[in-house]
Amino acid sequence: MKRLLAVWLCLCLLPFSFAAAEEQETPEPVIETVTLAPEEPDEAPPVPVPPDPNWILASDEPETVEAFAQTAAAERHRGMRPLSRYARAFTVTEADLKLAARVAYLEAGGRSERAYRAVLCVLYNRCAAKRFGGKITDISTEAYRKGQFSVVHHKGFRTLEPPEKIVEAARDVFVYGNLDLPENVLFFCASKLGKNWGGHRFYKDIGGNLFFYGNVD
Repeated sequence: MKRLLAVWLCLCLLPFSFAAAEEQETPEPVIETVTLAPEEPDEAPPVPVPPDPNWILASDEPETVEAFAQTAAAERHRGMRPLSRYARAFTVTEADLKLAARVAYLEAGGRSERAYRAVLCVLYNRCAAKRFGGKITDISTEAYRKGQFSVVHHKGFRTLEPPEKIVEAARDVFVYGNLDLPENVLFFCASKLGKNWGGHRFYKDIGGNLFFYGNVD
């Protein structure tokens, strides 16, 4: 009888044991969400500077190159120098420069650097003047323009190898635009023909040739 009573008590107390066990279960942990701010880069990447099509790499001494760089955006143009108006319009080839040098060498008679540079400047000015082609024209067009540079008809003109220093002078004029004469000096003749030649306004006597102004339009 005592055993039955004990079993009955156990059965009666069993639901209370399960309830107490449920109350003692460990609660689920609460997970907090932390949003981290994105890391900022130490410094912004450099923005690439597009090349300037009106400037070209220079082979001059550093001091000369630096002088050009100071006239514009220094970093963009460092180690470069500006192209001439002619070189912005045309790709200047070695053949073009040799053609201009041949004209200058023969027209100036090989007298002096000033003399052949003056002829080169006249050729350049004619390429840039609207009065001849209506727009900027190339070296070949002006060198062979009818009735202008008579030396192009000399025997052996096309095969003549001009002195390298005159070719480099042509590069200085046509690529870099370093002109010794005003842009409206468009004509010249031998000194023996006199300062009243062609009715043009006289500019200067250079190396045995007389140079004259003309209208560029």
